[in-house]
Amino acid sequence: MKVDEDGNVWSSAADGVHCLSPQGRLLGKVRVPYRVSNLTWGGVHRNRLFIAASQRVFSIFLNRRGAPLPGAGR
Repeated sequence: MKVDEDGNVWSSAADGVHCLSPQGRLLGKVRVPYRVSNLTWGGVHRNRLFIAASQRVFSIFLNRRGAPLPGAGR
């Protein structure tokens, strides 16, 4: 699971990645054809989601940014 800068939770699922609001409401899905095992934010602006699936690694640019890591920029 990962969190974006708005507090939404991005979680791996059998059909891809699910994005949930802080209240637990499903906001959307990024569907991939393989079972997802992990994900992380990357890229210069932290708006690229890397998705590790059972047979491939996918990446997608989103209009969301991953939450900054504690201590980043110090």
